[in-house]
Amino acid sequence: MARPPTPLAPPPRPASTAAAPNEALQAWERVQAPLCRMLLDAGIDYPRAAAALRQVFLEQAHRQMLRNGAPDTDSGLSLLSGVHRKEVRQWRQQAPQHAPARAIAPSAQLFARWSSVTAYRDRRHRPKAIPRLGPAPSFEALAREVTQDVHPFTLLQELLRLGLVALETRDGVEYVLPRSEGFVPRGDLQQLLDLFGMNLADHAAAAVSNLAQEAPRLEQSVFADGLSQASMNRLAELARELWAHNRDRMVAEALRCLESDASDREARGRVRFGAYFWNEAHPPEPAPDPRAAAASGPRRRKASPQPPKERL
Repeated sequence: MARPPTPLAPPPRPASTAAAPNEALQAWERVQAPLCRMLLDAGIDYPRAAAALRQVFLEQAHRQMLRNGAPDTDSGLSLLSGVHRKEVRQWRQQAPQHAPARAIAPSAQLFARWSSVTAYRDRRHRPKAIPRLGPAPSFEALAREVTQDVHPFTLLQELLRLGLVALETRDGVEYVLPRSEGFVPRGDLQQLLDLFGMNLADHAAAAVSNLAQEAPRLEQSVFADGLSQASMNRLAELARELWAHNRDRMVAEALRCLESDASDREARGRVRFGAYFWNEAHPPEPAPDPRAAAASGPRRRKASPQPPKERL
């Protein structure tokens, strides 16, 4: 007599989210809201976004299978991801759709050193105007400190194109003036999207790692509600000041670490340190209808079942 087939059990979920799948999905939806806005602004509709999400979903499900030591089969991947086996086979046959991570551009490295090395900063610790040519501190010397593979004039042209620097002649000497304290390329949408993707992906990776109860990573924020526009503006300015101070310290230490690790063949790790600030005004509450109030009489105040919001 043939043995009955063993029923297939769904793959185990990570312990951190096993008891709260609905809550996890709600948090994911909240994260997706601004990203959907970005896609809509770029003219990308739902079918195209859903097709791209399916590729990412399969890739992450495949990585989870390998981490858990599960057999790498189409059936297993289909069961874990919920994607049909036919589409799983198609995914395996296709080359990865996402572009590999790009190396940090020499122009970004130059701007980081300009913002952190004492000889290239003013009394307020901001990148200062420097002669274009000559010994350090000059733009030519700074460029050669960053790379020997790209000519200083080529780097200068790139920074001019991005709107990050300007040229000015003083007493017959040509100076390079920074137009920003940070590397924010105004004239290059591709570089802005690269920075957007890398920054947001690493931020999300740190948050997800903490949810999965892996090694703790820094991922904190300060929240305050019930502020005036003037207060939000004041806090926004404070956030920029705090970021500039801590960015300079981190860049300086990162440069020292890179120099000391240059001869270490096993030094293949990467880090990212960032900060963000967001503010918005809640829409005004609709005014009560006086006719409804008169018809219903005085209303009793009800206790809210939700806990009050914590304020700073």
